[in-house]
Amino acid sequence: MNMRANNEHKGPPIPGLVWVDRASELLGRIGDVLIVLITVLLTYEVVARYVFSAPTKWTQDVSTLMQVWFTFLGMALVLRKREMIRITAILAIAPAWVRYLFEAIALIVILVFSVVAASKGYDMMQDSLRLGRRQPTMMAFPNWVGELPIVIGFALLALQSLVELIRLPFGPAPQFSVSGEQETPAAESDKSSQVSAS
Repeated sequence: MNMRANNEHKGPPIPGLVWVDRASELLGRIGDVLIVLITVLLTYEVVARYVFSAPTKWTQDVSTLMQVWFTFLGMALVLRKREMIRITAILAIAPAWVRYLFEAIALIVILVFSVVAASKGYDMMQDSLRLGRRQPTMMAFPNWVGELPIVIGFALLALQSLVELIRLPFGPAPQFSVSGEQETPAAESDKSSQVSAS
């Protein structure tokens, strides 16, 4: 069963760690702007192609690059707000100490994976810079332009997971809810009216 933890693990603010939250928020907001820009670019391309029969050469490449950027820039914010999808059927009814334990394990796994991904991404980006590799697309952007968000995104995700791990013992036990799984009252009333009609 897919469930999500309640938004943001509440704990006392710890001096020196708030800047990680601010960086996550900032990059998340940049991701929001990129989504809007992608929408504008793709709309422009559709109009140019189908209304004026004048397709562009650059919108697909730029939009794809922006998608890569917003995906990786938003990871830390998603972790901070506890909006990653989880399988927590047992954790939803587990005692507090079990929820603390599994939350800590999850954060450690995210931290280790993020450090490895950021390190490998950095090595890959360095190779692209050294070898002058370019993307095999119409615009032929340098490869490092699409690899840099991997490094930034996973580095910040590693920092955010470390911050959340430090905060974990100082806040309440993580709570999991099935609210995402429940139907809305309107959907339930529609079902009951269908049953009564038949």
